[in-house]
Amino acid sequence: MVPMVNLITGAPLLLAGIGIGNQSLSDIINTILAILIAIDVHELGHALTADRLGDDTPRLSGHISLNPFRHMDQFGIIMLFITSIGGTAFTYGFTPINEDVLRRRTKFGPAIVTIAGPLMNLILAALVALALAKATGVASDGSGAPAIGGNTSLFDFALRLFTINTFLFVFNLVPFPPLDGWKLVAEFLTPKARYDLRQVVQYGPMIILVLLFFEPQIHFFSNVIFPITSGIESQLLQFWGAPFQIA
Repeated sequence: MVPMVNLITGAPLLLAGIGIGNQSLSDIINTILAILIAIDVHELGHALTADRLGDDTPRLSGHISLNPFRHMDQFGIIMLFITSIGGTAFTYGFTPINEDVLRRRTKFGPAIVTIAGPLMNLILAALVALALAKATGVASDGSGAPAIGGNTSLFDFALRLFTINTFLFVFNLVPFPPLDGWKLVAEFLTPKARYDLRQVVQYGPMIILVLLFFEPQIHFFSNVIFPITSGIESQLLQFWGAPFQIA
């Protein structure tokens, strides 16, 4: 993930955005909680990997933490709650790293730290898919709705956690700043190429917002991101033998 704001010499950044439409209060709460968990595991993946590679910047800045708010600033927190109420949950998280220190261990240090975040989202999605596959039954009220332990609310939250983490795995690997995918691509570019593309990096977050909020006109997510996400979701559920598929 290319930094939106450089902290030390690098700050991996998670962008989390997903449309939730005209849904109930419980749906909005589930989305907020699922995004907070997704941010936590994603940024913790960056932080722990950087720490293992000899960069103590995340540890010194308090990012070796299970508290999602340690990986967000006040604006990101406020943005999450406001946009969730408005129908399109959007926020970001970050982890400060020192790329020079990482490169002392291996020239691929920053790239390894970068890929760790999305992989954590994929791992969590796979674990939740396992829980959905093995624990899903029908509601105890006799409605026949899918439930975990007879609880439909728990099933709804687990399903939301699963879909959001799968989505963030795919979305953050798009090779466009400030996403993880761009950071991975940038690691293999020459210094001159990175310099020439600095204007693209500067306006990257704004372009991502345009793609998100003008999705009904642009169809970037429906034509590119969602088909890939749906394919991964189906494969994970099939792998664990889930008794259902996501429509």
